[in-house]
Amino acid sequence: MKRTIGIYKKAVCVGICTALCTSLSSCYVGEFEKHSTIEVTSTLSFSWWGTEERSNYTIEGIEEYESTNNAIDITPLPSDFSGYKENLDALFAVDKESDIMLINYGWLEDYSPDGEGFYDLYELSDYIDLDNFTEEELSYGTVDGKLNAIPISLNAITFYYNANLFEDYSLNIPSTWDDLFTCAEVLSKDGIYTLTTADIYLWLMLIAHEEQISGISAFSDGFTIDNVTSMMEFYKQLIDAKVLAHTQYSKDDFLEGSCAGELLWTSDAQFYVSPLEESGGSVTIGDYLCTDDAARFGWYVKPTSLYAISKTTSNPEEAAKFVNFLLNDERMATLQGTEKGVPLSDSALETLEAEDKLSGVSYEASRKISEEDRLEIMPTELESSERYDEFFTQFELYYYGQKSLSEAAGDFIQKYPFD
Repeated sequence: MKRTIGIYKKAVCVGICTALCTSLSSCYVGEFEKHSTIEVTSTLSFSWWGTEERSNYTIEGIEEYESTNNAIDITPLPSDFSGYKENLDALFAVDKESDIMLINYGWLEDYSPDGEGFYDLYELSDYIDLDNFTEEELSYGTVDGKLNAIPISLNAITFYYNANLFEDYSLNIPSTWDDLFTCAEVLSKDGIYTLTTADIYLWLMLIAHEEQISGISAFSDGFTIDNVTSMMEFYKQLIDAKVLAHTQYSKDDFLEGSCAGELLWTSDAQFYVSPLEESGGSVTIGDYLCTDDAARFGWYVKPTSLYAISKTTSNPEEAAKFVNFLLNDERMATLQGTEKGVPLSDSALETLEAEDKLSGVSYEASRKISEEDRLEIMPTELESSERYDEFFTQFELYYYGQKSLSEAAGDFIQKYPFD
């Protein structure tokens, strides 16, 4: 079945309506089967988020899969990340989520705290080649002994630096927190910030710094108001020293040279960082910043994203075959490359190695993860957008003098304690 590649964006209401219509149409298909000997195609819905590039190769992969599986019709439901979770919340509320869906690691707790929210993929091991993954890798998607989802790759916050810019200013790539301030003293004279980043990455960076200087794990030990106060103070220092631009994140700042580095997920590299190299620049992957006498490392790793199957799907075997295609098939591995990070699947890795596709910024960032044995598995609470949104809301009230530091920190931790 041919589709126009440009259908990569859909509104929330379209996603909900599609799911509902798919359910209703199944009634008519059943009635049709009573009176006809014509083979009826099984329809599966598949939802994901991402850039236009991701949607293009994913839809191409769907068409490739359908070309060799004539009895399967995959309905694509792509969207931007913004709104995807809200759409999924609405669909889960009425048991109309897609048959196959891309999910975030932190959502396992939201949708399946007891392991019952998704189909147990261990029951579909005849159709998904789980031998391509280690037990540890599968554990990232396992809840109460049930394999709710399979991780695609691993992800961590990564520092990317404009190597040419650092060379022009005779600066070393930062490896400690103090190095950020040293670079800012030089770069800020020409209006260049050392780093640019968005809230989620900045939040995790502030957590890492606080864990290092306090020796306290944010959720295992529990941050107090003193830790939150320290985080806000450090963030203000970064702004005042012009290490960070106190503006909304834009990737153009890095690509155009007004910021010397940016902090992003490993999986972001291909879209947000690679364009600099494509235009003739050079990118260096930086170290995870750490103090010399750090009491903890403070940096975390997690699955980039995972594939899950709805517990209410009417055709779990066919859904599992398609998940196997997405994760392990050489055709999909070739299309996807390292856009979602370096794949965990052994067969996908073998394909990319044979095609000499394990190179570039994404690959180097993923190697950084595999080479760093101090990374810990990220607590899902750290990714709560409600939590870090509130942190930055309270910080802004403090920064602009509408609250004292103690009031801002106290109001935050009262609403979002680190239990």
